[in-house]
Amino acid sequence: YSEELELEDAIHNAILTLKEGFEGQMTADNIEIGICNKAGFKRLLPAEVKDYLAAIN
Repeated sequence: YSEELELEDAIHNAILTLKEGFEGQMTADNIEIGICNKAGFKRLLPAEVKDYLAAIN
């Protein structure tokens, strides 16, 4: 992690890291992604998670 890391890249890195230790298929139904920043906390919708997963597969 670094301050200069873009949000999209941070999410991508988090998914890749999670995937290394994940047993089975990662889907939008069995993982959640949350974003915490100065504006507060937001949990991504399953459709958004699905898009991120599709981008790494």
